[in-house]
Amino acid sequence: MNSTADSDECFDHDLDLECDIKRSIILAEYIKCWGMPETRHIMSTNNTFNKAEIVEVYVFPGEDMDQVSRVATIGLSSCKFDDGKSCSSELLMALPYDIVDDEVDAISNYICEISKYIINALKRNLVAEEILPAQVIERVPENWPKALLFDEPRGEPNELNNFYIGMQHVKLSWVIPIFESEYALIKNSGIESFDVAIHDAELSLVEVRRDACI
Repeated sequence: MNSTADSDECFDHDLDLECDIKRSIILAEYIKCWGMPETRHIMSTNNTFNKAEIVEVYVFPGEDMDQVSRVATIGLSSCKFDDGKSCSSELLMALPYDIVDDEVDAISNYICEISKYIINALKRNLVAEEILPAQVIERVPENWPKALLFDEPRGEPNELNNFYIGMQHVKLSWVIPIFESEYALIKNSGIESFDVAIHDAELSLVEVRRDACI
């Protein structure tokens, strides 16, 4: 649990009390639902004022009967936008166990890039069923769909949907890589059309090696 990635993006910092409390609360819920994390990567996300802020990326390996691993952040909700307000999101990816096992560093860097985009380019909190086109995130793991959908963490325990920490309301957002054709479908016809297409094609959103649903 205490291992950290060796990367030029890693950042060593004494987190303040607020961050320690937030980590304790959110990590306890993660562990209750997914078991003990296998690794932790500590990443630096410089904001537009060039102030280094910390996002921790935890990897929770799938159990024997659950071949899905979870990769989740703690700390994005402590990062601040230009207006001084804190982000209200943490991020979750649910991925096949073997993909995470083989590409854990690339996945951690990918989530860090998404976090940077939210803070420095989007500059606002995520909205329900937010979609991003393929061009906005450059460091996408090889052969993954390049557009993104942010959704509520479907299939996860309800206690992971929201965290109430002091006066802050933090939401866990499920990060789903999607194809450009699927991005266009959601943009033009809504999320319900995408859900129907995924269901009809018998595809899993956890599987990043899948074909597009349209």
